[in-house]
Amino acid sequence: MMDATLRAEEDARLASEMSEIAATNAQKTLLGATAWTLGTMGASYAVFSPMASYLNSIINSEGLQVLSVDQGQYFQDVVNAINILFSILMANTLVFLYQQNEAVFRALFSEVSVAKSLLEQIAFVSRGREAYALELLGHVERYVADDLRALDTVPVTLLLSRDDPLESVMWLTSVGAPGPVYETVKSLREARGVRLGALQRKLPSSHFALLVVLGIIDLAVFPLLAAATGAAAADPSLIKVQAVLFGFMASSVALILRLLYAFWIPTGDAYNVDAVLAVMVQGLEAEIQERKALALAAAPTSQRPFSPLTTRADTDALANIYNNDSLPPPKPEEEEESEESEESDDAAVTS
Repeated sequence: MMDATLRAEEDARLASEMSEIAATNAQKTLLGATAWTLGTMGASYAVFSPMASYLNSIINSEGLQVLSVDQGQYFQDVVNAINILFSILMANTLVFLYQQNEAVFRALFSEVSVAKSLLEQIAFVSRGREAYALELLGHVERYVADDLRALDTVPVTLLLSRDDPLESVMWLTSVGAPGPVYETVKSLREARGVRLGALQRKLPSSHFALLVVLGIIDLAVFPLLAAATGAAAADPSLIKVQAVLFGFMASSVALILRLLYAFWIPTGDAYNVDAVLAVMVQGLEAEIQERKALALAAAPTSQRPFSPLTTRADTDALANIYNNDSLPPPKPEEEEESEESEESDDAAVTS
C-alpha cells in the first residue's frame, strides 16, 4: 500500500512539473509572439503614410488614375498571384513542420518504451552480480543524460559519436556472441535513429528568409494602392485609416511567421517536446536511481564500486568483480609468509 501511495505521489509530481514546463513555454511563446506582432504593427503603421506620400509624389496624376481604376485588372491579378504564392508556401510549411513535430513525439515515446525494456533486461541478466548491474545502469544513465536530453545538439553528431554508452552495454552483455540484451540494444539504437532523424531540421534558415521576402513583396503593393486611392479621394486622413489596416495585416503575417519559427526550433516554445521529454527523462532517471540503490544495498562492502565511474581503473576493477562472481577472501600475512618459505624449501630440496 505504501509503494502504491509513493508511486501515486511521484506520478502527481511529474504531472505537476510537466504542467509547469508547459505553462512556462506557453508564456514564453505568447510573450514573444505578442512583442513581435506589436512591433511589426507599430513599424508598419509608421512607414505606411510616408511611403504612400512618396509614391503619390513621384507618380503623375494620370498614372494614379490608371491604378485607381485598373480597368484591365492587371494590377489586381498581380496582387492575387503574389497572395496565392505566399499562402501556398506558408500553408505547406506549416503542415510540414507540424508533421515533423508529430514524428518527434512518436519517436520519443517509442524510444523511452524500449529504454524501459532495457532496464528490465539489465535487472534480469545481472541478478546476483550487483557491481555488474551498477556499471550497466551507469551506462544507461549516461545515455539518458547525454543523448536523450540533447535536443539542442545537432543530431548527426550524436549519431556518429564514438563514445556510445549503448555500445558499452552491448559489449558488457556479450561474450563471444551477442547476448540476450543485444536485440533490445539494437531496437533502442534504431529508435534513437528515428528520433534523431525526426529532430534533424529539414528546412534551412534561408527558407524563412525567403518567406519574409515574399511577405514583404506581398505587402508592398498596399502603399501603392493607398497612394492612388488617397489621391483620388483628396483626403489625407484616409491614408491614416489605411495605415491602421495595413498595420493589422502586416502584424498578422508576422504572427504566422513567428508561429512557423516556433515549430521549427527544437526547444523553448509551446509547440516543442520540452515538457513531455522532461517527464520522460525524470521517470527514467528515477527508475535508474532506484535500481542502482537496490544493487548497491545488495552488494557486499568489498565489492561496492566507486561512484561515479570516472577512471579506467574503476572500470577494470568492476570488470574483475563481475567476471569472478565470488572472489576468494584475502589471506593473512603469516600464511603468505609460510607459503613462501615452504616454496623456497621445496625448491632447495629439489636442487
